[in-house]
Order: sequence, then C-alpha cells, then structure tokens
Amino acid sequence: MSQWCSISVMKAVLCVGCTEVDYVTTIEKVDFQSDRSRTQNGTLHRSGRSSNVSTALRLLGANVELFGVLSRNPTYRMILDDLERRGIDISHCTFTDESPPFSTIVQERWTRRCTVIYCDKAFPYVTAADFRKLDLNQYGWVNFEARSPRETCDMIRLILDHNNGKEEIDRIVVSLQIFNAFAEVIDLIGMCDYVFITKYIAETRGWNSPKEACEGINQLLRMPRDIRIRRPCVIVPWSSLGAGCMTTEGHYFELPAYKTKKIVDRVGDSDCFTAAFIYAAFVRQRRLADAVDFANAVASFKLAYVGFDCLGHLRIDSVKLPVKMKVGSEVSSDDEDNGDQQNSCKKHLLRPFEFPDVDRTDSIATIEPEVEQAPEERVSTN
Repeated sequence: MSQWCSISVMKAVLCVGCTEVDYVTTIEKVDFQSDRSRTQNGTLHRSGRSSNVSTALRLLGANVELFGVLSRNPTYRMILDDLERRGIDISHCTFTDESPPFSTIVQERWTRRCTVIYCDKAFPYVTAADFRKLDLNQYGWVNFEARSPRETCDMIRLILDHNNGKEEIDRIVVSLQIFNAFAEVIDLIGMCDYVFITKYIAETRGWNSPKEACEGINQLLRMPRDIRIRRPCVIVPWSSLGAGCMTTEGHYFELPAYKTKKIVDRVGDSDCFTAAFIYAAFVRQRRLADAVDFANAVASFKLAYVGFDCLGHLRIDSVKLPVKMKVGSEVSSDDEDNGDQQNSCKKHLLRPFEFPDVDRTDSIATIEPEVEQAPEERVSTN
C-alpha cells in the first residue's frame, strides 16, 4: 500500500515533555489587593506544553505519542483517563508517585486577560537512557520542550545518530519549543530542524518584532551561512500580528493573523499553533510559510472556543488551495506502478484547508476580542 493511502500508516509524532494540571477560573476582574473575589466558574484541565501539543495533533488527525513522566497518584487519575480517551499513546512513559506541577489560571470575564500562578515544583523528567529504549523507526517527527538541557541534548544526539546515512525521506524531523530559560538552551538551537520562539522570549531578548527575533536567532548561530552546516527554520508566533518565519537559507516570511469574532479562551493557543504547524508540515507536507499560515488560522480558530475539542470539527475538505501533486519528471516508477489509487489517496491527504467563521484580511490583521457589554443597572424612581 502507498504511504499516501491512509494517515493511519504514517509514522507517529513523538512529543517529549511534561504533563501538568491547570485550574482555570473566571472572575469579573482580577484584583489581588482585595481580600475576596467571586469566581464565575472553574475547571480542571490536563495541561503542559507537550501534553497540549499532543492533544491538538490528535484532534487534527495525526498519530501521536507522548513521552514523559506521568503521576500514578490517584488524585490525578483524570490525566491518564483523558490521554487514553483521546487515543494518545503513553506506552513508553515512565511513572512516579509524586504529584505533577500545578498552575492556577485566573481569567477576566470581559477582557479574557489571563494571570497565571505557576507552582514551579521539582518534578522528574525523562532521561536519555529512557529515550534510548524507543524504536526510533516508528517516528517521523519529534517535538521537544526546551527544558533539562543536558538530557534533551543527549536525546537529540540519539536522533541525529539515527538519521546519519539515511535518505531525507527516512530521517526524523526535530523541533524545539523555547518558552523560558533561553540562555540555558541556546546551544540546542543548531541541533534542530525547526525552532519555535515565543513572543515573551523575544521581548526579553530585546527583539520587538518577529523579524528581529528571526534575525537575532540567525546571528546567534556561530557559523556563517555560506558554510553549509545544519541550520534550523525559525518560527516566531506574535499574537495579534500573526507570525514570522525564516528558512534555512535565510529567507524571511511574515504571515498575518486571522481575525476571530470573539475571544473566549486564550489558554493553550501557542501550543495549538505549534501542533497545527507540525500537522501541516509533516502530515500535509506543506512548505514553511504555508504551514505557518495554517498554524495562524488554527490558533485563531481555537480562541473562539474553550479547550481543544473544537479542532475536531475543522472542515478541511475545500478546494481553495492548489493540491501539490507530482507531475512530469517528478513522478517516479513506483508512482506509476501504484497508478490511480495512489494519486487519488494523495489528493485526498493533501487536500486544502477550510476554516469556518474565520475571516482573513489582506493586511496584517489583529485579533480583537468582542467585549461583551456589562449589564446595565436600572434605577427605579418612586
């Protein structure tokens, strides 16, 4: 059977990192000077960057495995139940009796601005020794969180050793999410194929735009570009301005944001962006700029809904974008042997995307929340 005949036969995406717990509560207005505040509602969520990315990828239709340390504490059984319910493979995870890291996210009702209170407790992290036990032939893409630099470096080296001597199509793609402690993980950048830099990290480095961030990362790579060595593609999501990206050759692209009619939930939008990019680049085989554009649209779509379940309802069956098919000399003898079946399956797999209820403007768009009007107080007269 051709590799294009089913997404289910494609290699899995491995997400390496932590799984945490978030308690999200909504109040009228954040006021930490007050002794008491009344909450509107509250929900408990499985979270963590790799955990969120794996959830979004699974909802988009990719085969996903989560590789990390999970808690067997009965209080947090909901984490394991949710992972199993969504079909995320955790067969190679290690377990501990410790409680996972915990965050409280306070969200204002009208502005949807979030205040995060993070419990930065020590928690076990996966090691290169655990990673060495994996059969890397099962994976086509591995996404790392930028934490535990020594262990992450050793794990990436194992992938590079695995890729050595293999054809491009058989190599594992490595991506890295950098969200804090930039100075500690800077040496990991040159080892990856794709690097995601958050707006927060860029601003702490003095980079005030996606382009400045991409150029800043480019300058940090020690070897000049004319020396052909491994260089990553850099992706910098920038909230309402969309995202910027730079190819390995140094070509910069800036993709504007999509407008969403109403912002309901900002929690996890950056992880949703990462997952959508991986899906577009790996599963759908889109080029860098096209994958970033898709990630912008999916992240904006998610803002209008609570949680990630909305991603399972995305319609991707329109024909607005051209389907990338091999023509002429690009068709190999293997392609000819497979005939119409492969072409039909490939056309279905690479069909363009459609995003309901999301508008696109020609210029750089901003995501503006539709602020609800607070109920007016009626004053009665006697």
